[in-house]
Amino acid sequence: MAEGKRSFLQLAGIIVLVVVIAAGTSYGIMTFLNKDSSKAEGKIDKMGPTYSLGDFVVNLANSGGLQFIKASIVVEVEKDDAISEMEKRSPQIRDAIITILREQDIKDIEEPGLKVMKTQIEVKLNQILSEGKIKNVWFTQLVVQ
Repeated sequence: MAEGKRSFLQLAGIIVLVVVIAAGTSYGIMTFLNKDSSKAEGKIDKMGPTYSLGDFVVNLANSGGLQFIKASIVVEVEKDDAISEMEKRSPQIRDAIITILREQDIKDIEEPGLKVMKTQIEVKLNQILSEGKIKNVWFTQLVVQ
């Protein structure tokens, strides 16, 4: 009889241990997810100056001239000095963006390729600018036909 009581206590101990581990894991995951969402919300509040680069219409790569993309692009910069430099370097900036857009294939424009294209634009424009940096690139209009 003592052995039956002992095995019951062991089983109860194991059950309690499993419940404690599951609760701890759940708490840890929820805490981690809440930290990520609060970081994303913080980025939206701290927006720098923005500048519209205008509209771009180019043929897509490997389409034989039958497919094109129309995009309106706005960038966020670190400081206002970058905007005046972007106005001066408008031909260089437009050429760089047209080159990037023309290299895209229809599959490159779908997610996650669109994020890659934004990063390409950001990196290329930052190479052109000396008076500031591009922080974000947004497509305010994007049509593929």
